[in-house]
Amino acid sequence: MEHTKEEISEILKRAIKGEEDRYTFYQMLSKKADDTQAKIILDKLCTDETEHKQVLIDLYKKHVSEDLGQLPETGIDSLSEIIKKGQEISRATEIDLINLAIEAEIAATKYYQDENNLITDPRFKEVFDKLAKEEHDHYEMLVAERDAISGSHHWFSIDNSSPMED
Repeated sequence: MEHTKEEISEILKRAIKGEEDRYTFYQMLSKKADDTQAKIILDKLCTDETEHKQVLIDLYKKHVSEDLGQLPETGIDSLSEIIKKGQEISRATEIDLINLAIEAEIAATKYYQDENNLITDPRFKEVFDKLAKEEHDHYEMLVAERDAISGSHHWFSIDNSSPMED
């Protein structure tokens, strides 16, 4: 089924807004973080979301219009509301914030997977598949960080005390 230009526009704009929201969220968290490793991870996520946004804008210009116009108020996840209510960020625990980021990355992954056939151009599918994979990688990175913070990350094998090997 071929989508209309309006449908394509809406789907791409929601994705662009989602990338903006995740960038803003990770930037706020980076400023709040005291841990150097956390700042490195969050800054990398900011960079990735900026790159994703530009890829989506380029797709928009190619398939819809040179003029992006106004983005919707909400993206593909719930971060828009959290960002608007900034006070929630200052009251939340590290685990709460990581869990929000994990939820956002799950939503982004699913969105890109579900919408990868939006346009019949094979390059479009390839880009959306790549974005889905990268958002899933972010999810895995955040889960690992949450596990490390919560103390459930195991650096040693369960059945013996020797370090785990690859």
